[in-house]
Amino acid sequence: MKKVVLLFILFVFSLSQADAQEFHFIPRIGLNLANTYPESFADMRPGLNIGVAEEIRFSKLFALEPGVYYSMQGYQKENAKGETARLKADYLNIPIYAKFYLYRGFHLFAGPQVGFNVRAKASNYIFVSGPTPVHQSEYDFSGDKKEEIRNCDFSVSMGLGYTFDMGLVISANYNLGCTHFFKEPEYSFGGSNHFRGKDHNGIIQFNLGWRF
Repeated sequence: MKKVVLLFILFVFSLSQADAQEFHFIPRIGLNLANTYPESFADMRPGLNIGVAEEIRFSKLFALEPGVYYSMQGYQKENAKGETARLKADYLNIPIYAKFYLYRGFHLFAGPQVGFNVRAKASNYIFVSGPTPVHQSEYDFSGDKKEEIRNCDFSVSMGLGYTFDMGLVISANYNLGCTHFFKEPEYSFGGSNHFRGKDHNGIIQFNLGWRF
């Protein structure tokens, strides 16, 4: 897996040497609505994503766009016993998009993405009545415990956007994870609410950027 990741990164940086017509840098910030699939009926965890991309324009219709983003992901879910499990997982994501300009600034994009887990923390809350939990337990996946989760996440992302003449870029996309989050088939701590080891990341993203 490390060789695949290394080759992916080398390929992304080699694009800067491509015979392109235009180069643009696009800093972005946006909203994440993150959950997991297919085994958990999870509520979405809101979060931020922020980063920068390079648009390599080959023609009026086609461009490639590698980027680097810090992304706040995870999910939360509730069971019948009144327990709420929350998972906060932050990644450094490196996507590479193929962009197709269909009409003026309107474009579609899709491509692979590799993500590196930089932080993960799970919490379990037990509510009896009201908004205040009567019991709370937390688990930080750091140090030796980091081996219990997968450090790399491979996904496929697809979406649409619009680039205005002034430079403003708006976009929306969905990241479909291809890698299990946990290494074990089922994971539990501090209660009966389980995290499913076969869960994949799934993120809806809304972004604003500016093309230079």
